[in-house]
Amino acid sequence: MSAVRFVFPKPRLAKLLKMPGGLPVAEALERAQANLDTIRPTCMAELQALLELTEARLEAMGESFDDEGMADLYAIAVRGIGGGEVCHVPAVDLALTSLCDLLDHLRTGQRYDRAAIVVHVRAWRMLLGMGDQPGTAAVVDGLRQVSSRYAA
Repeated sequence: MSAVRFVFPKPRLAKLLKMPGGLPVAEALERAQANLDTIRPTCMAELQALLELTEARLEAMGESFDDEGMADLYAIAVRGIGGGEVCHVPAVDLALTSLCDLLDHLRTGQRYDRAAIVVHVRAWRMLLGMGDQPGTAAVVDGLRQVSSRYAA
């Protein structure tokens, strides 16, 4: 009878974390924030460009169900998620998530509600300019209510 031997490798990261040295947490966070600050303008420009692509694609769509068009809108919007947090407009991420949820629900049910999509796109534009001001939570809550109407 042969014996089975189990070998549990020791993760290198655990060893590295226990070693003295490195940056203090506060300094590491400051550096990370400084790095984010350097990419913020580029990120904001990207969010703006994605918004303009979304508006153009929506304008090109007809008034009836267009699976390909909604798939395109979804692909554009999902690329922007995460950028809002970097640009200090976290409500934009929530609005984009709600838009993606709406498009997913509509496509699943093969339905089309242009007004619901337009509301999300206009809110995206508005939230992009608002920053992190009071009132953004109410806008996002309203968008979630719109998208949840189509949830299965």
